[in-house]
Amino acid sequence: MDRATTIGELRAAGYPDRTIKEELRENLLARLRAGDELFPGLVGFDDSVLPAIERGILAGHDLILLGERGQAKTRLVRALVRLLDDAVPMIAGCEINDHPYHPICARCRGLVAADPDGAGRSVTSSRSTTG
Repeated sequence: MDRATTIGELRAAGYPDRTIKEELRENLLARLRAGDELFPGLVGFDDSVLPAIERGILAGHDLILLGERGQAKTRLVRALVRLLDDAVPMIAGCEINDHPYHPICARCRGLVAADPDGAGRSVTSSRSTTG
């Protein structure tokens, strides 16, 4: 599928306007339906921590991970990143990578107000999953 280059094309393509929590939830549900392994590399948490994390994401809760050193908190967060979309649109030339549907910087709000379907060029940026 070709990626949209303007906000109008993005809307016409049906790109969803959703929060990070909604994105995590929808992608988690898709992986559960497909039977994919959700958290590879996490051993020993299948009956305790992982079901609680899954329920929290499905319910849209905020998550706080507490525990002693060496209890896979960082590994779990790195696995959660895999539930995000691979790419996210942004307004071209924006210093803070504003989302085309909800810009927050003055420059991008002005662009969208002047031309709601154009706003410069909306490009797709790959999300980095590395630390």
